[in-house]
Amino acid sequence: MTNNNRHLLIGFILGLFLFISIPPVLSQINPITPPIQSAAQSIAQGRTFYAAKDYQQAIHLWRQAAQRYETQGDTLHQAQALSYLSLAYQKLHHWTDADTAITASLTLLDTVAESTERSRLYAQALNHRGRLELALGRAESALATWKQATQIYQQLNDDIGVTGSRFNQAQAMEALGFYRRACQISLQAFQVDNHCNLSESGELDAAVNTFKQQSQPAFTVVGLRNLGNVLRLVGHWQESQTILHQALDLAKQIDSPSQQSATLLSLGKTQYAIYRQDKDLWERSNITQNRDNAKEWARAALNTYQQAAAINTDSTTLPLEAQLHHLRLLIEFQQWLQTLAKTDKTANPAEFTSQIQSQVQTLLQSPLANLEDSKIAIYSQLSFAQTLLKLPQYDPNFSHALDYTQAALNQAQSLDNKRAESEALGTLAHIYEQTQNWSDAQDLTHQALGLAQSLNTEDLAYKWLWQSGRIYWKQQQKENAIHAYNTSINVLNSVRRNLLAINPGVQFSFLDDVRPIYQQFLEILLQPDANLDHLRQATRISEALQLAELEDFLRCSFTNLVPIDQNQNPPAAIIYPILLKNRLEVLIKLPQSESSPEKVYRYTPQVSAQDFSQTLYDLRQQLDDPRNPVDSLILPPAQKLYNWLLKSAQTDLPQTGTLVFVLDSTLQNLPIAILHDSQHYLVETYNIAISLGSQLPNLNPLSPTHWQGLLAGINKKAESYPPKLPALSSVWNELHQIHNTVPSQLLENEQFTQTNFRNQLINHPFSVIHLATHGEFSSDATQTVIYAWDKKIPVEKFGQLLQQRQQTRREPIQLLVLSACQTASGDRRAALGLAGVALRANASSTVASLWRVSDNSTAQLMDNFYQQLNQGIPKAEALANVQRKFINNPDNPSHKHPYYWAAFILAGNWF
Repeated sequence: MTNNNRHLLIGFILGLFLFISIPPVLSQINPITPPIQSAAQSIAQGRTFYAAKDYQQAIHLWRQAAQRYETQGDTLHQAQALSYLSLAYQKLHHWTDADTAITASLTLLDTVAESTERSRLYAQALNHRGRLELALGRAESALATWKQATQIYQQLNDDIGVTGSRFNQAQAMEALGFYRRACQISLQAFQVDNHCNLSESGELDAAVNTFKQQSQPAFTVVGLRNLGNVLRLVGHWQESQTILHQALDLAKQIDSPSQQSATLLSLGKTQYAIYRQDKDLWERSNITQNRDNAKEWARAALNTYQQAAAINTDSTTLPLEAQLHHLRLLIEFQQWLQTLAKTDKTANPAEFTSQIQSQVQTLLQSPLANLEDSKIAIYSQLSFAQTLLKLPQYDPNFSHALDYTQAALNQAQSLDNKRAESEALGTLAHIYEQTQNWSDAQDLTHQALGLAQSLNTEDLAYKWLWQSGRIYWKQQQKENAIHAYNTSINVLNSVRRNLLAINPGVQFSFLDDVRPIYQQFLEILLQPDANLDHLRQATRISEALQLAELEDFLRCSFTNLVPIDQNQNPPAAIIYPILLKNRLEVLIKLPQSESSPEKVYRYTPQVSAQDFSQTLYDLRQQLDDPRNPVDSLILPPAQKLYNWLLKSAQTDLPQTGTLVFVLDSTLQNLPIAILHDSQHYLVETYNIAISLGSQLPNLNPLSPTHWQGLLAGINKKAESYPPKLPALSSVWNELHQIHNTVPSQLLENEQFTQTNFRNQLINHPFSVIHLATHGEFSSDATQTVIYAWDKKIPVEKFGQLLQQRQQTRREPIQLLVLSACQTASGDRRAALGLAGVALRANASSTVASLWRVSDNSTAQLMDNFYQQLNQGIPKAEALANVQRKFINNPDNPSHKHPYYWAAFILAGNWF
C-alpha cells in the first residue's frame, strides 16, 4: 500500500470515529470541464485538500479526475476517484451523491480484471460504502460490507487494512448491540484473541504496547479509543478508563484538538458508567462507601464532558454531543442528590441549578436545531428533547422538547431510518403522556410500536408496550393495561436473555429499566378489586422479578428453570411477600392437590414499606451477636414481622409441612425461621425453604444410598484470607464428622486450591459439595467470593468451574453447603450474592449462613444435618429438625439463642 493510500485509510477511520458534521448541500454529479492537469495530479491535490478538511475543493478535483480517467478508458482509477468522491460527499452529508458515487465505483471495479491493485481499491471502496451505510442507520449492511473488506485485506496481507476494517466492524456491532462481539473483533485488531476475557490483563497490556509502537500516532489514538469504548460497553470499566487515558495522552502529544475532544467524550462516558454502577450498588446495599464513590465519579464525568466541549475543533457535533451528555448527567445527578439530601448532609442539589439553566440555554442557542439530515442529528435532537422532559414540568420545556422531537422525526422519515422514526414517535408520545393528552399519546405509541415490531427491534417494542400500559392505566382501562404490561415484560425478558446470551456485559440498568415495569405491573394487579386471575398473575410476576434481578446480578440468563409449583413434590404453601412502593402485600398459594384446586389468598397488612424494611434491618443487626438478649432485642421485631407476614393467614395455612418463601432481594436477608408468633418460632411448626424465583430442573430428592460428597475446608490462616479473617479452628472436626457419615473426598488446607477443587469436580460424580471456609455474599457480584487456600474465587469464576463440570459429567449437584460464609455487613441486599452462588452452581439446593456463626456450633449443626439426610429425611425437614434441636436442647441451653441456628437457610429444592 502506498503512503498516500495509507494516509487516506487512516483519515477515513478518523472521520468515522470523530463524527465530524458539516451542513450538507445536496448536489448532482454534473458534467465537468476537462481538467487542465493530469488525473493523477488531481487525485493527489484532492488528498491534500481532504486532509485540510476542505472537502468542496477535494470534490471538485476528484470529479475532474474521474472524468479524465473515463476519457482515458482507465476504469480502475476512475473507480478509485469515485470512491474518494463518495468519502468527501459523506463528510458534507451529501448522502445521495455519496451513494451514487460509491455505487458507480463498485460497479466499475466489478468489470476490472483481478489484480492486487484492483483488490486493494475494492476493499477501500467497501470501507467507504460501509461508512455511508452506518451513517444512514443501516448497521447490518455496514457490518456485512466491512467483513467483506476485511477478507480482501487479509488476502492481501495488508495489516493496516485488516486492523482498520476490524475497527469499523466493531462500530457496526456496537450499533447493533453486539457489544461482546465488538469487543472480540477490537481485541483481534490488537492481535488478542481471548473472547473478550480480560482475566489475563498482562496479555492486553502487551498487545496495546505493541500496537502503539507499530502504528502511526493518529491511527493509534483511534484504535485505543475504539477499544476503550467497547471495553466500557461490556462492563470492563477500569480497563476502559486506562486505555482511554493512554489515547488521551497520545492525542495531546500529537496536538490534535479533535482527537482530544473525541477521546475526552469517550472517557466521560466510561466515568458515567462507573458512576451508574456505584449508584446501583448504593441503592442495593445502602453502604456509604458506594454512595460516596458514585458522587466522585459523577463529578469526574461532569468535568470530563466540560473539557471535551471546551476544546475548539472544526466539528459541529462533537461539542454538542459533549454538552448533551453533560446536561443529562447534571439533571440526573441533581435528582439523585435530592433523594440523598434527607440523610446525607453533604448532598447539595441546589449547586447545579444555575449550571442546568445555563446549559439548557446554550443548547437552545446552538446549531442543534439546524443540523442537516443525518443519524447523528436525529439522535442528538432526540437526546436533548428527552433530557428536557426530565426538568420541572413547565410549558417552555415541553414546547422545546416537542419541536426537537418533531425535527428528529422529520429527518428520520427523510432518511428512511425506520428505527429512528420509531424512537421519535415514541418520544412524541411520551411528551403527550406527560401533558395528559391520552388520545394522541396512545395513537403515537401504537405507531412507534408498529414500526418497532415490523423491524423486530424488541429493545424498542418493550418500551412502547410499557408506555402503552401506563397510558391505558391512566385512562382506567385496566384489562388493556394488564395486557400491555404483560406483553412488555415478555418482550423485555426476551431482549434481556438474548442480549445476555450474546453479550454478558450488556448494561441494562435493573433499577431504571427493569424493576419499575414489574413493580408498576404488580401495583395494577394488586388493586382492591383484584380477582383470582390477577392474584395468580401477580405470583408469576413476583417470581419472574426475582429471577430477573438474579440474572442482572450475574450477567447471565437461566433458561433451564421451571415454576415452583410444577413438580411432583409441592410444598404445603408458597408465600410471596411483595414490597411495593408504599405498602406490603402478602400472597399465599396453596398448590393444587387431589382433594382441592389451587388457591391464592391475599393479605394487605397495615404497614408501610419503610417501616417493614426498617424493622427487618433492625432485627438483622441484633442477630450477629449472641450476647444480645433475645427477649428485649430479638423477639419484638421477630414478632412484628410475623404479624405482618403471617398472622392474618394462620387460619388458611396448613398446620404442618414445608413453607416456601419467594423473597424480594430486599427481604432475602431475613432469616425466616426466626419469625415468632409470641409462643413459638416459625421453624418449630414448619419446615422452611426460600426460592430463587423458580426451581432448577433437577427435582429428584437426595438419595443417601447413591450420594458422594466433596468436602473442602480450611482450619488455618489461608494464604488467600485478608487480615481481618480469622482461622476456623473447628473446620477439621466438622469435615471429619461429615466424612464419617457421607462417602466423600476430602480437600483440607493446602489441598484446597482452586485447581485441585476444579479437577475433583470434573473427574468425580459428586452429588454433594460442602465448603467449610470463609466466604462473603454481597450485592456486588465482584465482592461475592469464596476463599480457597491459594486465592479467592469470585462468583463468576465459581460458576465457570461448575460449568466446566457440566461439560464432562451428567450427575447433578443435589446439595451445595457453604458453612462458614456470611452476608456482607450493612449490605441490605447481600443475600443476592448467596442466591447468585446457588444459581451459578446449578445446584438443586443450597444451605448457607447469613452471618458467620461460632465454628464449634456450626460443626455440631452440620454433623446433625447430615445424619438426618443419611436417614432419607428431605433437606428442608432435616435442617428444621436440627434447628428445633438447638432451640429445645436442655443439654446445651446456650445454643437456644437464634445466633447459633437462625443464620442457616435452605435455598432451592426442599425435598
